[in-house]
Amino acid sequence: MNADYYYGLQKFYFDKIISSIIKIGNLNDSKAILDFGCGTKELQKKLKKEILNYDANKKYSDHDDFINLKFDIVVFNHVLMYMDETEIKSTLDIIKKINKNCKIIIGVGKSTIVNKLASWMTLSFEAHKGEKTTSSQQLKIVFNHTKQIKSKKNIFYMTDVFLLEFK
Repeated sequence: MNADYYYGLQKFYFDKIISSIIKIGNLNDSKAILDFGCGTKELQKKLKKEILNYDANKKYSDHDDFINLKFDIVVFNHVLMYMDETEIKSTLDIIKKINKNCKIIIGVGKSTIVNKLASWMTLSFEAHKGEKTTSSQQLKIVFNHTKQIKSKKNIFYMTDVFLLEFK
C-alpha cells in the first residue's frame, strides 16, 4: 500500500474527503483523535493540531500500537479495505474495549467505474493494491458493530463518510 497518495489531482479528492471528515465529526472541537491508518498525516496537517497518528507501517506511525492510547474519536479514512474481515472485527472490538463511548468516522471508497476511471486519469494504477475487503464487506461489518449518527455520501461519487457510535 502506498501512503503517498496526496499529490496531483488526487490531492483535491483527498482534501475534500478530509474536509468532510473534519466537518462531520466536528473535529476542530474534538478532544483526543486517533487517526488509524494515518499515512502521511494529512488529517493532522489540515487540523493544525496534535492527534494520535497510528499506522501499521512504522514509517508513518507515531505509536507502536494503539491499544494503550486514550481517544474520544477514531478516524478510519480509506484504511479498512486493507484489512480482512477478521481484522476489521477484532480492531473494532479492541477499540470498543478501550472506549465504548468513542465516536468513529470512516471514509469508504466505492468500487465503481468512476473510481476506476479516476485511478486511470490520475495514473494511479496501483490504487487499492492490496485491498482485502470490498466497500460492501467493510460497511456490513462496521454497521453490525455500530449505529450511524450522520453521513456524507458521494464525495465525487467515489467515497462515503460516516459518523458512527457503538451499539
